[in-house]
Amino acid sequence: MIWLAWRQQRFPFIAAAILICLYGGLTAAAHVDAEFVTITQLFAGYLTIGVCMFWGVPLVARDLEQGTHRLAWTRSRPRGHWLAARLAVAAAGSLTAAAVVTAAVTWGLPTTDGDPMRWFAYESHDLIPLARVLFALTLGAALGAVTRNTHVAMALSVPVLGIVQLGGARVVREASSWTYWQLQVAESGVYLGAAAVLTAVTFLAVHRRP
Repeated sequence: MIWLAWRQQRFPFIAAAILICLYGGLTAAAHVDAEFVTITQLFAGYLTIGVCMFWGVPLVARDLEQGTHRLAWTRSRPRGHWLAARLAVAAAGSLTAAAVVTAAVTWGLPTTDGDPMRWFAYESHDLIPLARVLFALTLGAALGAVTRNTHVAMALSVPVLGIVQLGGARVVREASSWTYWQLQVAESGVYLGAAAVLTAVTFLAVHRRP
């Protein structure tokens, strides 16, 4: 089942690899030429958005939309195992991509002006990128499972993700007097807790599907 899930997710894996290569090139350029720093910083957020829209959303929605889930859900392959395998493969791939991008950023773009609390430095280093990409993946999967429509879920994913990152996490961060690592751990915990809830919502939506 894991092998089948991987084969069905080849496009997101290939897209993530291409994105990593592009970002690696930008980071290397920024490492030697400051003119590339700004565009590299802006490009960093595309991984989270891409994982949510193009990996998380179609993970369930596409099969429900096309009716192919009926072929996948059999007695020998119950829907819970089907979904668990898909989520596990997608989580492994997206976490690997986030880890590689984070490593590239840490090497090519060190902490801005020595201040780890600066926006880009904080959001692109250490725990936050990993926790956030898992949240993005499960958000996309949950939206796809609930709406059962790929296009609707994709349209909803960007504003919801933006509200959480800009209207939630960043506001709390700026209002807090915690240290860098206290905030990293706390915010990552919130992302992971939300990812667990969204995973439960996805499983519930799949199990309630006729």
